Amino acid sequence: MIKNRLISSLRTSITTLLIALSNIVALFLVDYTSSDFTIGPWYNAIIIVIALAIANALLWPIIRRFLMKIIIFTFGIGSLFVNSLIFYITSYFIPGISTGIYGALQAPIVMAIATTFITNITNTNYYERYIKNILKYAIKQKTPYKKRYSGVIMLEIDGLSMNTLKKAIEKGMMPNIKEWLDAKTHCLKEWETDLSSQTGASQAGILHGNNRDIVAYRWVEKENNNKIIVSGKLSDTPEIEDEISDGHGLLVNGISVANMFSGDSKIPTLTSSKLNGLKHIYNKTLNATFLDAYNFQRLFILFLWDIILELKSQFIHYIKNIQPRIRRTIVYAAVRAGANVVLREVTTDVLTSEILTGNIDTAYATYMGYDEIAHHSGVQDEDVWGALKKIDLQFSKITSAIEMSDRDYKIVILSDHGQSNGATFKQRYGITLGSYVRRLLPDDLKVFKAEHNIDHFRDAIIPENKQIKNIKMKFGNIRDDLFEDKESLQNIKDEIENITPQIISKNDQIKNLREKYTDSLDYIKGHDSVEHNTKNVEDSELIVLGSGNLGLIYLTQWKQRLNYEEIVMLFPDLIPGLVKHSGIGFILVNSISNGGMVIGQDGIYYLDNDEIVGENPLKGFGKNAARHLRRENSFKNMPDILVNSFYDEKHDEVCAFEELVGSHGGLGGDQTHPFILYPSDWEDPGELIGAESIYKFLKKEIDELNS
Repeated sequence: MIKNRLISSLRTSITTLLIALSNIVALFLVDYTSSDFTIGPWYNAIIIVIALAIANALLWPIIRRFLMKIIIFTFGIGSLFVNSLIFYITSYFIPGISTGIYGALQAPIVMAIATTFITNITNTNYYERYIKNILKYAIKQKTPYKKRYSGVIMLEIDGLSMNTLKKAIEKGMMPNIKEWLDAKTHCLKEWETDLSSQTGASQAGILHGNNRDIVAYRWVEKENNNKIIVSGKLSDTPEIEDEISDGHGLLVNGISVANMFSGDSKIPTLTSSKLNGLKHIYNKTLNATFLDAYNFQRLFILFLWDIILELKSQFIHYIKNIQPRIRRTIVYAAVRAGANVVLREVTTDVLTSEILTGNIDTAYATYMGYDEIAHHSGVQDEDVWGALKKIDLQFSKITSAIEMSDRDYKIVILSDHGQSNGATFKQRYGITLGSYVRRLLPDDLKVFKAEHNIDHFRDAIIPENKQIKNIKMKFGNIRDDLFEDKESLQNIKDEIENITPQIISKNDQIKNLREKYTDSLDYIKGHDSVEHNTKNVEDSELIVLGSGNLGLIYLTQWKQRLNYEEIVMLFPDLIPGLVKHSGIGFILVNSISNGGMVIGQDGIYYLDNDEIVGENPLKGFGKNAARHLRRENSFKNMPDILVNSFYDEKHDEVCAFEELVGSHGGLGGDQTHPFILYPSDWEDPGELIGAESIYKFLKKEIDELNS
């Protein structure tokens, strides 16, 4: 033990000396390259390095106390100006040194680069020193009462599938997870997402045990003036959480860090559903990130370095012509660095502080760097492995904090969904899904809005009367087909008084279709859809949204969801045109007489009766695909037509309806197969299907620990 301490002390002393020397060299470099900074005699470099160390030690605690909110509100940039001010004032009192504003800004950054470089090449764990600072801070935050039972720290790797995790372990990129598995302290299990395989649906289910009516990442509320709701939008997430929360979330006695929803935490930090105003950005838990002057400088350097890595990746992808590839800009490089570096480091600092304090029972935090990079570079591109290695390093830091804490914490690692790779719909076919849908709609679509009361038009087509109710009772579980000569849609003309010629013509149109085709499958396979050239997007009066490889088509003239019979009557080219497109795997519509219908090019799956006519359109999409679609079909705000892209099992590819190489949001491939790593002394939860099953599993174990 004494020998180890001596070795550690010697190593720290040598590293400190090397950092000091590197800072001296950095000052000479600034003196040589900058016209706004002159160091004077050579020994001034030594003096200023020592003086800065003393000044930071004395002044930074005071600055942090009074200016912390400003630093947080400026996302840490204010820290750079504070450091520059300290440098300027310190330099002013050293004879021979001359510096201007630019020199005072430049010198601390170059010194921080030198420090970061030395700590990396000497393999120094900077966090060992920093965690001691956090410990001092945490001791002051502790409550007198010490909780004896274990807490649970849940760490999410956004977007990482089970298969990609295994590959990362094989490549040596996640040594901490491998160590836990080898030591059998943890069990690794795959779970299956709901149909909407994206963070909004998954975190709602995991953190609140309720993700009902979250149709996709974005959807339309027809009854609310066709408002588009986006799961991750700061103005929408509070409303979504209000709908899904019952006050018994996973984090009632815990902290939420960098998540979409709070899990009913009283300490939501960087959590979207609680960031509904500038004043909510600041949270005292963020103080842990700025306990010393160097930490933000280090963070800033890592941020810049990640931008360089992204630009390098863009160049390599271009030179090697790596496909599929999307356009990535310098703006995206900054976004990536923010997600992959800044949020990662801040999240770890906050968790470390809370663990050392020991007041929280639970914590759930999201590391989103992998998901961001995989979207733009590819699910298993070389770019992602470095990001995963850095995320795994955070687990080591958090484990060290737990070892230093007076309270025990269990660690759970999980992902909310996976990602599937593939060229986008637009890249493959030269057109977006929205533009293609418009081609299948008539040029005179707007006439219905111009000439009729749209609120009543739906009732005119399918009246809610005793006839329809009797038909449903009569046929029960027997499939009723629009094209068969049954009374379900007979003679609408006789049922409605004062019907307009336009609606009568649609009734005649469906009669013509019924004379031409024997059943729905015959119609799907035999109808030749006509494509139109719509001049203006506004003329289509529709909204088409993409959520990964899941598409949502809303015909916005109608306040309610149109059913299959109505769509065929109004737009006979639309459904056959969609399912015959090679980029589309299947669509989901709701029938007035048959309920949910999953339609593919060569077959129909009747969800309510579990009956398949023709080929199974869900083949290859997983054994639980029908179960997920059946549940989804019961959600409010469902689109008139839900579209899922194809899935190529041979090449393991889908095509997204938005411009992302790696995507998730629907069915097909690894996107629905995330993982959970949990302590091996916990009870095996069995098959985990749907995000709500993860909530039940974790909630049960947390409650048992608390009891």
